[in-house]
Amino acid sequence: MFVGMTASGGGGGISESVIQAELEAFAKATYFADNELAWVQAVLKEKSVANSAVRMVFDRDGTEYRFEATMEELMRRHKTLPPLCNPPVLEGIDDLTNLSHLNEPAVLHNLQVRYGMHNIYTYSGIVLVALNPFAHVPLYSQDTLEAYAGRMRGELEPHLFAISEDAFQGMVRDKRNQTIIVSGESGAGKTMSAKHIMRYFASAHEGAGAEAREEAGAISRVEEMILATNPVLESFGNAKTTRNDNSSRFGKFLEIRFSERHTIEAAFIRTYLLERSRLVFQPPTERNYHVFYQLLQAAAAGGVAGERLGLVAGGRALTWRDFAFTAASGEIPGVDDAVEFRSTCDALATIGVGAAQQAQIHAVLAALLHVGNIGISGASERAGAAIDDEGACERVVELLAVDGALFRKWLTKRQIVTRSEKIVSNMTRAQALVVRDSVAKFVYAHLFDWIVRTINSSLLGSAAAAAAEEGDASAASFIGVLDIYGFEHFEHNSFEQFCINYANEKLQQNFNRHVFKLEQEEYHREQLKDWTFVDFQDNQPCIDLIEGKPLGILSLLDEESRLQQGSDQTFAEKLIKQFGSGSSGSGGSPAAGFFSKPRFGSDRFTIRHYAHSVEYAAEGFIDKNKDTVPDEIQNVLKASGDSLVRAILGSDDQAGALDAKLSVRAARKPTLGAVFKHSLASLMETIERTESHYIRCIKPNEAKAAWAFDAPMVLAQLRACGVLETIRISCAGYPSRVALPEFIRRYGVLVAQAPLAPQLAEPPGAGREDAWCRALATRILDAAFAAEKGRFQVGLTKVFFRAGMLALIEKLRVERLNAAATAIQRLVRAFQQRQRFRLLRAAALRIQRSVRGHQARRRFHAARRERAALRIQCLVRGHLARARASERRRAVVKMQALARGCLARRQFRAARCARAAVKIQSLVRGYLARKAARRELHVVTRMQARVRGARARRELRRLREEARSAAHFKDVTYKLEGKLMVLTRQLDESQARAAQLSDRLRRALDDAQALRTGQEASVERATAELLARVAELERAKADADAQCAQLVVARDAALADLENAHVESTRQQRDDADARERLEAKLAELETELAASRAQLADVRAQHLTQQQQPPAVPLAQPPPSLHHVASGADLTASIKRSDTASRWRAAAGFSATGYELADQQQQQQLSQPSATRRPPPPVDTGKRSTLEERALSPAANAIGEAAEEDGAVYELRSEDEVREMLEREENLITEILNELIGDLQVPLPNLDAEYQPPDLLFPAHLIGLCVIKMFQYNLARRIDRLLMSAIARVQKKTAAFESDYTSAFWLSNVFELLSIIKTSMTEHQSSSHEYADSERAMNDGMQYLETLLSDIYFGWIKDLQKRFVKFIIPGVVESEALPGFTASDSGFFNRLMGTGPRESTVKIENVLSFFNHIWRTMEFYYVDRAIMRQIMSELLCNIGVTAFNNIIMRRNFCSWKRGMQIQYNLTRIEEWCKTHAVSDATRNLDRLLQLVKLLQLQKSTDQDIDIMFEVCDLLNPAQIKKLLSIYAVSDYENPIVGPVMNEVTRRAAPSEKTDKILLDTNDLNDQVLYLTARKVPAIETYIPPEFGMPRIRALVDSQTDMAYDDEADDDLVPSEYDYPATYGHALN
Repeated sequence: MFVGMTASGGGGGISESVIQAELEAFAKATYFADNELAWVQAVLKEKSVANSAVRMVFDRDGTEYRFEATMEELMRRHKTLPPLCNPPVLEGIDDLTNLSHLNEPAVLHNLQVRYGMHNIYTYSGIVLVALNPFAHVPLYSQDTLEAYAGRMRGELEPHLFAISEDAFQGMVRDKRNQTIIVSGESGAGKTMSAKHIMRYFASAHEGAGAEAREEAGAISRVEEMILATNPVLESFGNAKTTRNDNSSRFGKFLEIRFSERHTIEAAFIRTYLLERSRLVFQPPTERNYHVFYQLLQAAAAGGVAGERLGLVAGGRALTWRDFAFTAASGEIPGVDDAVEFRSTCDALATIGVGAAQQAQIHAVLAALLHVGNIGISGASERAGAAIDDEGACERVVELLAVDGALFRKWLTKRQIVTRSEKIVSNMTRAQALVVRDSVAKFVYAHLFDWIVRTINSSLLGSAAAAAAEEGDASAASFIGVLDIYGFEHFEHNSFEQFCINYANEKLQQNFNRHVFKLEQEEYHREQLKDWTFVDFQDNQPCIDLIEGKPLGILSLLDEESRLQQGSDQTFAEKLIKQFGSGSSGSGGSPAAGFFSKPRFGSDRFTIRHYAHSVEYAAEGFIDKNKDTVPDEIQNVLKASGDSLVRAILGSDDQAGALDAKLSVRAARKPTLGAVFKHSLASLMETIERTESHYIRCIKPNEAKAAWAFDAPMVLAQLRACGVLETIRISCAGYPSRVALPEFIRRYGVLVAQAPLAPQLAEPPGAGREDAWCRALATRILDAAFAAEKGRFQVGLTKVFFRAGMLALIEKLRVERLNAAATAIQRLVRAFQQRQRFRLLRAAALRIQRSVRGHQARRRFHAARRERAALRIQCLVRGHLARARASERRRAVVKMQALARGCLARRQFRAARCARAAVKIQSLVRGYLARKAARRELHVVTRMQARVRGARARRELRRLREEARSAAHFKDVTYKLEGKLMVLTRQLDESQARAAQLSDRLRRALDDAQALRTGQEASVERATAELLARVAELERAKADADAQCAQLVVARDAALADLENAHVESTRQQRDDADARERLEAKLAELETELAASRAQLADVRAQHLTQQQQPPAVPLAQPPPSLHHVASGADLTASIKRSDTASRWRAAAGFSATGYELADQQQQQQLSQPSATRRPPPPVDTGKRSTLEERALSPAANAIGEAAEEDGAVYELRSEDEVREMLEREENLITEILNELIGDLQVPLPNLDAEYQPPDLLFPAHLIGLCVIKMFQYNLARRIDRLLMSAIARVQKKTAAFESDYTSAFWLSNVFELLSIIKTSMTEHQSSSHEYADSERAMNDGMQYLETLLSDIYFGWIKDLQKRFVKFIIPGVVESEALPGFTASDSGFFNRLMGTGPRESTVKIENVLSFFNHIWRTMEFYYVDRAIMRQIMSELLCNIGVTAFNNIIMRRNFCSWKRGMQIQYNLTRIEEWCKTHAVSDATRNLDRLLQLVKLLQLQKSTDQDIDIMFEVCDLLNPAQIKKLLSIYAVSDYENPIVGPVMNEVTRRAAPSEKTDKILLDTNDLNDQVLYLTARKVPAIETYIPPEFGMPRIRALVDSQTDMAYDDEADDDLVPSEYDYPATYGHALN
């Protein structure tokens, strides 16, 4: 006995008003019992209630059912009214407890309807009812599994995955262990259900520990082993029965243990009551355990050593017919035992059983097969039993490695031990057969136990497994899955059925108490007042009858089993004597009422179980309970030479502790009943400590036919598994309950005409909504049931109803709505008739007016046509005449025009050719003349220099000769004497001038010495390079000759200056021979040193082979030392001139996107070492940007003039040497790029006050691209690698967190721009030189890494967007009721009867569109490529399509035509947004969702409707259409989907049902590919924001512009054969 609860007033009688209210509900159909169909529906045909008598007549297909009773009988419950049918709107509801009429036939009918719609799962309160479909159903795919992960129970359609997730969340949330109890009779699908539950736990929440796994998505080793236990245990513990092809013949409790991070870390398995007798006997058409048939098939296929195992004889493989233990039945249709054997072996290897041990297991299994073939003969007990088949016995001895003599001896003899001696006697043939079979059962049972222990050791570890075996449950959190046999009732019920039903009695008691506990907690939580506790009978007396001490059935069985002469007959007699109706021991015992003796059979007894009374045959109880093998043969087996056999049987000694617990004396071995009782008690303790979840598996028909429903069979199982008991307990209280807001919204119409109290007229303010709802609900109930206040209660959040009351109030609501609809129809029809009359009258007048007007118009049109005909003839004739004249004139004019045009074009072409020839001739002649003039000038100049030099030398010799002659000397002496004083003065002046000239010479010598020192250092540095490039120097000899010619001209000019100085000094020193000689010596010495310097300079120039103008030789007049950074004054002047006269347009026009033309030629050159100068940064225009073509250049003169300003100065690169040096050796350049362009860069945020252009946001990509391209020009492969890899790593680090959409969009745009720049450059590169192979490889590798980086940023951002966006999809697209004046909340009402349904969504479709606008505007602001923008929006729309589709197809409350209209409206808003933003193509991702919504709104009543559905919804596969129709929620005034419609849909879906998927594939971005084509970048923008320093990058940008202009200026000086392409420009095309 235990206490339950019910409403007050639920005593022995019912008031007449209640009966009257119940009779009013009889308006349509009710149920009547039927022998074949269990219950049938009948429609009310006649009802009369008069003179306290009730009479009703019902009809079903011509068969009448009558009900007659008096009010007194109904009030006293002597008779009960027939159970009512539920309204059509509740057909196929997914929770049985939500039925308005909660009764046995209604439950059965609802299950039948859902099963006919191919919905195999249904809730019944806390129980999940699962009907076996006996067919493939697409309900267990990985997508379905993931759909239930993280969802609350009731949110999606009923499913065992929902129960599994509820258990997991309970473990995580409540920190309490969980148990899932899967029960049902054989063939109901328990094993498959348990298998799917284990798969769910191993797969659904694997992401929690993904960080510690090698591969994302890969399950752990423990999870893999848990899944591997299924094929092993199925092979060794499952068999084919008449009811099931894969029936579990043992009970299993699997503990899945979880770590603190809620990942599976271990597991433990307990087994109960293996059916040992099946090994030696199987009924016809049934099989032994699967493993034996698998072994035979493997031996036939050569998978095992068949000859060694004795499974192949004479070259023929033995079959199941050749062995006594397997001869009852053979193959299972559709099952390949050889394939299953390989699966079993693989699973054994997974759990740690190696190939050697597997071979030993195969030997033991083969030995057991041969044990069954050992023939035993014997005519009498005195003669004794003897072994007939020595071959089989020899094979057993060989395979088990036991002593053959002892094995044969104790197989036919027995030993009786007395106090003084041991007596060996012969056995009879029957006794020997029992021993033989006992040996087989003994070995197989221990083998099965050993396999289970091996599994536990692998899953838990040896020490932990041993502790768990002893009951130490100190492990972490766990979820237990109990796969236990259901209640069994056969024609012949033996000891196995007794134990199974005993276990189900214990489980049912736990279930009943759990249900009462939940009901009691619900009533307390809602603070119901008018309910009291009542006594509720449970099955404890039946349990006491079985396990009671000291005189329970199990106790009596153990007592009889220990007696030497105990037998099944005496055991049955003791039971009848103890518990029979007339026995002395039964007097007053509650348990005695559950035991009875059948009318026939003295060895039979009947026990009244909770589900059904079962008659047991006592035959075999004693032997099965003993289940012992003689000690002598046990010792023989334990002494086996096979290590596995010893390990298997040695485990029997390890059960000593358990034996001590179960036995009164340690020497007495416990019976099988005692062991089972102890195991069951331990199991119940575990269940009591956990939160229980129940899955009741139902077998719908005996023939295992697909989708066939046997109502009586299902009803019997519903009674047996406790589903109806749950309903009966619920009906004792308030089984129906509705949330207060839903109740007010739905049933508020019942008080619409009654005046409300002032405090109820309007909703109150915040904080008083609950009190207002309760008061208004009470007002509604009082208005509807003024006299039935005891049949409902208003709780804190729900309204509770007694059984049937919800249907009654629903009936009142329908009547009120029907009355309102009738009044509306009356008014509308009257209005329509008045409108119709007015329209007819107005139409008659309009017709008359129209006819009269038509006749007048016909007369008018006839006259007008006649007049028009004359006018037309006149006009046409004139027109034809004019047309002919005009045509002739046009022809003449056209011919003239053609002739004149031809002549004019011919003249024009002749003139243009002549003009072009003249132009070409003028250009050629001018060029030739200029070339000849330059050549002539050059020759004349050289000739003049040589002639003048010769003349000067002759004059010098003449002067020397004259000086030596005496006459001349005498004349000179006379002249000198006269001019002595003058010369003395002039000498003083000459000495002063000589001193001044000496000082100038000294300075010149110092400068020359410094120049020589620098040139010598340059020569030394270039020597190593010159040695390696001798061959290259020879090829460039022509260029060197030209350079030398220029140097000769410069030298001649210097010589001319020197000779002039020499003449001047000679003239000044005529009067002083000594001074003249010193001056000549100094001049000669200066000439020698200058010539040496020129020779060295010429050698250096020839060695470097430069293509640029170098500074000429140092003249006597040197520039001031303050300009020592510039090579020479002449160079300065030339540089200023070039800068001032550069042609910008020619520089821009000659630019190549990559500069490869320059690179291909400059690889032939050896560049000199650069010399860097400092200059201040140029002024920056903060308002505009410029490319290299548009940028204004600062004149070189101004730059040199401002060289003294050192603060804020940046590098100036004036030559290609300096550019190459910086790109190749300047480490700070890469650091500057990484820090200022990437690392320290602050992403600009969208601002309405500032307008950004592409260069403002894409400058990092363009500047990095500029550096990469220049490095490629100079063939700097390593620098390209370093720059690109470092930049990619820095950007990847910058975007790894995806903290902001702005950062992601900014770098996505820049990376794509950089990739496009490099690809554009590589596309234009046409060089085929092998020397560029490394650089090309570096560029290609860089592009690949950039593509990877672009993909990482794209997919990472998409995942982040989807993670945030998925929260808006269901509430914003599916639940949002944005359609004005229309609500779809009614569709989910009966799914939210328990108050668990979602309230009105706070997220609207506007929130979804706002999210789209934010992402779109962000991408537009940062100039993300249009293709990327479209693809991102496509991904988001795909996310909507998949997520919404999968949620709708899994949730019944979303499947209604009203909800379909709301969703279609929301999707239309999304399509309009896409059309506005030019991404209409992306809406194709919503096509399936749109078709699903259309399907919800289509008619579903006839075959034509089905054709329309399949035609309109061509993108949906038949399985999806079938699923939608099976869970479709019928709205008010909508006809339910009838059986023929579902049958036709099922027929169409059958051919492809195995391959069709119900859920759409989730948008897994790991499998997506970013399909983009880099755009062609027309120009490299060189804009640098003013706030950025970056001196090296600024110098690089400016140097390229300067050099481009310098090269164009040099074009006027260099002959055409030495023209070079421009080094750099800005256009990329």
